[in-house]
Amino acid sequence: MAHHHFTRSDWLRAGIVIAVAVAALFFVYPFWPLDEVVQLGLDLQGGVRMVLEPEGIAEMDEKTKNDVLDQIMAILGNRVNQYGLTNPEIRVFGGDRILVNLPGTTDPEDARRLIGQTAMLEFRRVIKAGESKLDELIPFSSSQEVLRNREGIPYIVDREVLLTGAALSSAKVGTSTSLQTAGRYYILMEFNQEGAQRFVTIMGRMDVNELLAIVLDGTIYSAPAISESIKTAAAQGWRNIVDTTTITGDFDEEEVKILAIALRAGALPVGINIAEETTVGPTLGADSIRRGMMTIAIGFVLILIYMFAFYRILGFVGNLALILNMLIVFAALNVFGAVLTLPGFAGIILTIGMTVDANVIIFERIKEERRTGKSPLAAVRSGFEKSLSTLFDANITTLITAFVLLLLGTGPVRGFAVTLGIGVLGSLFCALVVSRLLLEKTRFSSFIPVKVIQEQ
Repeated sequence: MAHHHFTRSDWLRAGIVIAVAVAALFFVYPFWPLDEVVQLGLDLQGGVRMVLEPEGIAEMDEKTKNDVLDQIMAILGNRVNQYGLTNPEIRVFGGDRILVNLPGTTDPEDARRLIGQTAMLEFRRVIKAGESKLDELIPFSSSQEVLRNREGIPYIVDREVLLTGAALSSAKVGTSTSLQTAGRYYILMEFNQEGAQRFVTIMGRMDVNELLAIVLDGTIYSAPAISESIKTAAAQGWRNIVDTTTITGDFDEEEVKILAIALRAGALPVGINIAEETTVGPTLGADSIRRGMMTIAIGFVLILIYMFAFYRILGFVGNLALILNMLIVFAALNVFGAVLTLPGFAGIILTIGMTVDANVIIFERIKEERRTGKSPLAAVRSGFEKSLSTLFDANITTLITAFVLLLLGTGPVRGFAVTLGIGVLGSLFCALVVSRLLLEKTRFSSFIPVKVIQEQ
């Protein structure tokens, strides 16, 4: 068997195949449950789906509209990520709405609070503070209005906004360490330079013990008195107060977290209405996963049996290629952090068919070559070479389709496109590199049957 010498390029190919197989096994570990292998889409793991409609968007011109949508998506993305929700999908939907998918979130209330916080932060001068929520305070002039704090106590404040959230560069949550207020949460604000300079100017205009209301979305969160120390600090220049100003109040942990996020991410440019909201239950998802995996498993096993029955030793090689390709698909989904959706299962089933299809084309070619009297190895070689163009044509068109679907499709269609695309690339690799290596370099090829056509 002289022709089974391994050349350098053969070793390289063998090395690549082994590396791919090992890597695939590594990334597909622990194999089950599925959600530990790949990220599951909303339809498989349950979660909250919201369609948001920015107010007044219909009246905007194209450019403004796109700017507003981009801004909202950036802010929501920022909030959702900081809140620690995994794998959110936020994108424009139907031209002027925004779709927010939050897989794995079971509480729509949380999601709503996160999105609903427009977080208009304002600093305003307090003219008069009420004592209890029953107080009736009347503004002294039209340049003033009454706002209430979270307990409902009224304050007369100037309408003039001294400083807005735009002055902040960040906002973090802290817990108080002093004895009187131990364990209380507060928000530490960090000004940007411009904001800090504005703050200095305000401090210069205000007297010690005057109250400065910190207003969020029309509610007073705290109204601290100007202290001697902060006036002195401010008088020494903006650098002294950039990161020392805090908002204290009776916050609970959840609230202070959402507040800080809202402050950091800035105010939404317009109000937002939730146009629709659905919660997908995880039980539905679990059922879909079971069915999807069953379909894949049954199809997989039937094809393995069919290939072996029909092509014997060639079929065995094809089956090895198919098993490797399935590992490659799941591993690639894991590596790219792609989301497996229900249509993704369809893509995988299609992949099984395509891998087999590629191998069938090659095997038929090899059998034909063998019938013309070529040696097994020569038959394998020319079989592969002659089926190349057919394979590439078929697979490239599918890849193009997958790519177009990925660009233009919505969530579920994309899920299908991703698994299909990965599957096509995998099936090409498995057919052209793996099957070929096995047939050319091992004893398998000597088992290819010869059917000489009888002379009539």
